[in-house]
Amino acid sequence: MMYPRLKLLRELLKDDGVIFISIDDAEVAHLRMICDDIFGKENFVANVIWEKKYSPSNDAKWFSDSHDHILVYAKNKNIWRPNLLERSDEANARYKNLDNDSRGLWKSSDILVKTFSNSGVFAIKNPITGKEYYPPKGSCYRFSEETAKRMLEENRFYFGKDGTGAPQLKRFLSEVKDGVTSKTIWFRDEVGDNQEGKQEINYILSGRNLFDTPKPTRLIQRILQLTTSKDDIILDSFAGSGTTAHAVLEQNKLDGGNRKFILIETMDYAKDITAERVKRVVEGYSFIGKDKTTLFEKKLTTTDILNPEKMQKLSLDANKIIEEKKDNFDKIEKTFDSNTLKIDGVKDIKSFKEGIGGGFKYCELSSDIFDEFGELNPKLTFAQIAKHIYFVEFKKPICKDEIHEPYVGEHENRFIYFFENRFKITDMKKIIKEHKSYKQIIIYTKKTSLSEDELKNHNITVRYIPYDIKDN
Repeated sequence: MMYPRLKLLRELLKDDGVIFISIDDAEVAHLRMICDDIFGKENFVANVIWEKKYSPSNDAKWFSDSHDHILVYAKNKNIWRPNLLERSDEANARYKNLDNDSRGLWKSSDILVKTFSNSGVFAIKNPITGKEYYPPKGSCYRFSEETAKRMLEENRFYFGKDGTGAPQLKRFLSEVKDGVTSKTIWFRDEVGDNQEGKQEINYILSGRNLFDTPKPTRLIQRILQLTTSKDDIILDSFAGSGTTAHAVLEQNKLDGGNRKFILIETMDYAKDITAERVKRVVEGYSFIGKDKTTLFEKKLTTTDILNPEKMQKLSLDANKIIEEKKDNFDKIEKTFDSNTLKIDGVKDIKSFKEGIGGGFKYCELSSDIFDEFGELNPKLTFAQIAKHIYFVEFKKPICKDEIHEPYVGEHENRFIYFFENRFKITDMKKIIKEHKSYKQIIIYTKKTSLSEDELKNHNITVRYIPYDIKDN
């Protein structure tokens, strides 16, 4: 099932395009072999580990799986590079300015390097104490002695609060890359998990959720941030709950982009779930749900549980909390799971979520153009065949709503007609009379009694069905 689809998806990628494929432990080895064959081993980029859930599954026979794999392949790894992620406040907070350097914030960096070189073994002298500092035995500095002298002159070493310590290299925030290189482990607090994905769908579709493990919007947004510019096209050929469209719209709103998405879904929920979710995200939706606040949580040991006095005290404490907080919530929930007592206050929420804006078009494929014998499908109407022929010929959709047999349409003074069984001389005379001047007349038909010279003299091109439709 996967091989022909991945083969086609590779053809649809731009030369600098990239594909992300989510898979679990059971099939990742098989998928890796398929992708190596289709994309080439040399175009493998990464195997990202995504923390898809937090709570352990205590009923698991062996291990409680908490991650999925996301395989990343480029069409051409040599010309594709990921974007940098925006620096977080936490990352920037590591930079200080302990010596009031005019160049701004900095953090200390290692002055040693793993690869040994004799040119990196020398003394760095503290300018205040005169003490010389050599690298530890068997290691070396990451720069030459000449570079170290220049760095001393440029005040790029920090020797402690009072200036009498060992040298530390100062790395300035203004000189680091304008962003952060992505790691290959993505934690749920950064990109969300399956539980977050389920909550999103429940909020948007008022509880109509068919999916056990939907992707959270933040996960797909991370992929968009790493791989797309503001005008790119994103294709999701297994659209599922429509998370990719949601993520594209959110990212456009975030950075003012004009990204476009194409979603494909073959299941019968495509209209009522996938498209409906995208519609509500665009236009806005009423939200009815619950907001939980944890009031008390305590994990108990077996010793605790077997101790009557401790359990009685715990029960009294829990009941006291419930009594004190009950008026602040619509309901109080008390649960005991995995030896953990938890008390949650629950509030019913009714509100309206404003739409992100944007838009999309929902389309359904009709019957196949060709039947199992390679002939035109007899179930198709003339209008359906005409629309297909027009697109095959002119590489653009037909603009008119009403199509009357045998006339298909016109583009740049070129006219198309469709005569399924036979194109006769009477048909030709009628068409020529109708069009006093034309650049070309194109006839789709099974056969014709007109000679090549007759057709050529009137600038008529015959395309024989079904073969010429397939070839085009």
